[in-house]
Amino acid sequence: MPDAHPAHEGLPALYRAEVGVFHGRWVMSVIGPDLGMAAGPNLDLGPADILTTAHPDDPGRHMIAVVGEVPVLPREEAVRLLEEHGFVVEAAARNDARTDEGFTQVADAVWTVPCQPIAVPL
Repeated sequence: MPDAHPAHEGLPALYRAEVGVFHGRWVMSVIGPDLGMAAGPNLDLGPADILTTAHPDDPGRHMIAVVGEVPVLPREEAVRLLEEHGFVVEAAARNDARTDEGFTQVADAVWTVPCQPIAVPL
C-alpha cells in the first residue's frame, strides 16, 4: 500500500472515503476537509449481491448493533480504486483492531475510512 504524502505524515486524516449501497450497487465517494465537499468522483464498486450474517464482535462493527444479513463490503476493490484516485487509507486506521483494515461500519450498508493523499513517487 502506498504511503501518505509527507506533508500529511503524523497528521490526522483530512479526508474520508464513504462506501455505501445505492440502488443495489456499492458506491464510494471521497469527502474533503469541508464535509460538504466531494474530493473526487463517485466510484462504482460493483453489485451489492453478496450477503453475510453480521455479528456484533466482527471487525469494524463496533459502532452499531447489526442484526441479520448485510452486504459484504468489497474492501479490496475499494482500496484499489481509492489508490488509483490518489488516496491511501490512513496507516493508524489500518492498524486499529476495531476496524476492518481501517473501514468502520456506520450503518447496515455504509462504511467509512479515513484517508490521505498519496505521496507522489520521485
